Amino acid sequence: MSFRVVLSGRALPGHEPEQIAQRLQSQLKLSPAQVQALLPPAQRVVKSALDHASAEGWQRRLQQVGLEVRIESLEAAPAPDPLVALEHLASNGLKRARPSPAYASQLFLVTLCCMLVPLLYAGLVVGLGLGLVWYLTHIHQYLGGLRNIWLLLCVYGVPAISGGILLLFMARPFFLASHRESDPLQLDLSAEPRLQRVIEQLCQAIGLRPPVAVQLSNEVNASVHFEQGWRGFFSGRKVLTIGMPLVAGMSVQQFVGVLAHEFGHFAQRLGMRCNFLINAVNAWLEVRGNSRDPWDDRLQEWLEADPWWMFQLAIWVAQQGIELSRLLMRGCFWLSFRLSRSLSRQMEFDADRYESLLAGSAAFRASALQLRALSWAWGEVDQQNARTWRERRLLRDMPQATALKTAELSQATLQQLQHGLEEGSTRYWHTHPADLQRIQHSEALQAPGYLHDPRPAATLFAQFASHCQRVTQAYYADLGLEYTAEQLQDSQQILQLSAQREQALDQLWEWTGRQWRNLPWLALHLPVQEAHRGLGWQAVIDELRRLSPEITQAWAQAEAQEEQRVALAWCGELQRNGVNARLSDSEAFDASKHLALYQQIDAGQTPAQRQLQLAASLYRRRLELSLAAASVAVRQAAQLALQLGKLYVDYARLLEARELAVRFLDWHQQVPDVLSERLSQDALLRYQDLALRLLSKADLIPQTLLDGDSLGGYLRLRCPRLNAQAGEPVEFLQRSATLLDSLTYAYRRAMAEVASHALSRESEQGLRAIRLMPAVASEV
Repeated sequence: MSFRVVLSGRALPGHEPEQIAQRLQSQLKLSPAQVQALLPPAQRVVKSALDHASAEGWQRRLQQVGLEVRIESLEAAPAPDPLVALEHLASNGLKRARPSPAYASQLFLVTLCCMLVPLLYAGLVVGLGLGLVWYLTHIHQYLGGLRNIWLLLCVYGVPAISGGILLLFMARPFFLASHRESDPLQLDLSAEPRLQRVIEQLCQAIGLRPPVAVQLSNEVNASVHFEQGWRGFFSGRKVLTIGMPLVAGMSVQQFVGVLAHEFGHFAQRLGMRCNFLINAVNAWLEVRGNSRDPWDDRLQEWLEADPWWMFQLAIWVAQQGIELSRLLMRGCFWLSFRLSRSLSRQMEFDADRYESLLAGSAAFRASALQLRALSWAWGEVDQQNARTWRERRLLRDMPQATALKTAELSQATLQQLQHGLEEGSTRYWHTHPADLQRIQHSEALQAPGYLHDPRPAATLFAQFASHCQRVTQAYYADLGLEYTAEQLQDSQQILQLSAQREQALDQLWEWTGRQWRNLPWLALHLPVQEAHRGLGWQAVIDELRRLSPEITQAWAQAEAQEEQRVALAWCGELQRNGVNARLSDSEAFDASKHLALYQQIDAGQTPAQRQLQLAASLYRRRLELSLAAASVAVRQAAQLALQLGKLYVDYARLLEARELAVRFLDWHQQVPDVLSERLSQDALLRYQDLALRLLSKADLIPQTLLDGDSLGGYLRLRCPRLNAQAGEPVEFLQRSATLLDSLTYAYRRAMAEVASHALSRESEQGLRAIRLMPAVASEV
């Protein structure tokens, strides 16, 4: 029989991490990296495949330095089937806690107050309607025989029209249909008999009817909700939603504990119904207070059609009333939201109790940490997946990739996540208590737990991989991605590809002496300046090192100027149309000064940009020397980088045009008048024209680094619904959303490939790289 030595993740009493680190270095002769991998809270196998005597020897050595370790047999008996423990629990039942009279009273009062909010709003609408009717039927008593037709039209017409429109808008929220979400993925429980038995036995133990359906999602979460909203509210039928990343990254004990938490919510029958009512009110108020109505645009169209002045006045009055009613709805939302938060947090504590009773109080902290780790890993995987999609590749299985990412967490990240459990406090707007409070609440119960199964939760599923792929594809469908089966790749391939691209970017940073910035692009397409043509390889690098302070400062200034050009163009366009504008709260726009600066930036003639042209000449010479023995692929990447340098002027103008188009569209929505409509349309058409011109130029640039035979072909693959011909400007703006990002990626990818080769060649030649040495203080 063989054994292994495992770190528990804790230090022995009386031993501090700093002392443990020193002893590991001095007694065991470990490197700093190895020491960091062993320090708490690391839980890992130190040695494996040992006989018992050797395992005890390693246990003594590690205990001497202050680490808590245990010996495990590699031929340990398999963990008992969780279904056996749940069957026993289902026959006995979990102890339920009835809500106290004080809690029930609070629940009733909070729900009543939240339900009163829309009733008060309805009363306001009815009151305004009655007031309008009273005005129109009684105002004649106060006119004293007025006969002027125009005054009578004002007295009767304006209030009647504006009041009628206002009442229509204020009443519409009661009749508008809710937004319909995409159909969720349904799980056929008959195909998953083990999971079905777990759910049934768990519900029997808690005293609930099992859910009528189980749905799958790609979120790091699980939930139970009423079936079809109000229908389930009255029938009590519920639906369970399982996030497959949870299953991929949790043990059976942790996952079933999460299910117990979710079903624990429904054990609070009164609480769940009250919570449903409160959330329904909050959602209704939030949507009605912040969403625009199609009739808003219709009213604005009528106003812009320049109707009779009295009709204009009535519409304007109605618009102001509508905005006032929305402001009232937003205020009601925050009032209702604030009232219900403490209740929501108490319900979480109650649900945590069921998780603690099932999985044990001692496991609650580990589950909370694992949930944080999975959420962090999912975000990282999603970002890496987005980056590799720039090369037309996607993960086939996001839950599996999330679990892999979680298993490979660095010690620093794990410590940061654990530190997050110990920090944070519950604020009045939080729906959940802080993790530390929940952990303390669970540990105070001192529940031993009924289920202690460390096996992966995926063992409860018969078709786990298939479900993971389904939720991944549904996630892509929600994002509107169009792909083929060949573009879906395994987790290891995608994560490895992403790591390679990140490493290449790191080498680009190293090659430029950590000076690289995204904007502006180096003008490597320009010929080498006369003064640099005769410089040798090391001499070029030395000159770049000497100019590093100036280049770093110039690059930062030029990047800031590229960002400033949008504000300059925005203010300039507004001023040309008679609208006063400000660059910032502290600086007014001065046309004589700022338009000249804009023209300098656009022409690439600011002092910072000219300094970068000098740097580009040196880098171009450096590339010529390093590419002498390069492969065909590297030479093609270098050629693509040079061709992209020629496109930078078009790229910068397109970047500016897109930002202006978005700004003018937002302005038109906020101030919907003739001027804002014209300026937004002009901005959209200019962006569309510049984009099509750039695409035409990109079609003439061959490349083999990315998909597509040309740069234009690659860009169109990234924007598959972008037509070559002009179409609806707003639609074109939406469909070309990835155009600029794709150009940026192509440039960085080409430069990273070239820089990686150049860095390797310079290392082979023994050349000193660009590296700024820290200043050494002189001795006095």
